[in-house]
Amino acid sequence: MERSSGVWLTDGNVALERLRIQHGAALFLPLSVTGSHVGPRHCHTSGRTHDISFRAWVAAQRHMGFEMDPRELTDHEAAVLTEVTAWWKANRHWMQTADILRLDSADPAVIAEMQLAADNQRFVLFAGKSATSTQIAPRPLRLTGLDPAAMYRIELINRNNLHHLSRGTTALKDRVMELSGAYLMHRGVTLPWSFPDRMWVVEGTLL
Repeated sequence: MERSSGVWLTDGNVALERLRIQHGAALFLPLSVTGSHVGPRHCHTSGRTHDISFRAWVAAQRHMGFEMDPRELTDHEAAVLTEVTAWWKANRHWMQTADILRLDSADPAVIAEMQLAADNQRFVLFAGKSATSTQIAPRPLRLTGLDPAAMYRIELINRNNLHHLSRGTTALKDRVMELSGAYLMHRGVTLPWSFPDRMWVVEGTLL
């Protein structure tokens, strides 16, 4: 880092591989120096095809950029990319100095992290599904680094990605919740069911 202002973690920009690589690199590198780009629908390095929402949210975990031909975007893809980019631009000021806290998931298919603001007033949870889960239903994901005595307002901000197969009464599907730091760290949050190659994003704010 004495000789560079940024780091590029891999020559490939396929979202699934980058999700795993970013998770490992979080042990050493902050968001501010880690580039991550939204790649094309069909990745030339892996042959995989990923949904625009997954590609965009994986890139939004780090220093977001684009590496694709925008002319390939459908109207729907352009709208999703615009929405995620606007979210990233509105939050990058605090994410630049946030702690990236890797989470232990009870489901090996889920790769999750929290980005906790330096003033501890807010956080964002990213939970990516890297494979088909062997579990019949989602397991609670326990958070970390919070004040156990404080209350937090949490909201699933990309609930428009819910699929009709995602049955059940998971509270985050349709409501904002207020929970204690102790509850979030010891019991956790249960995210909705999803297909592989999907990302859930949860915002938390200290009350």
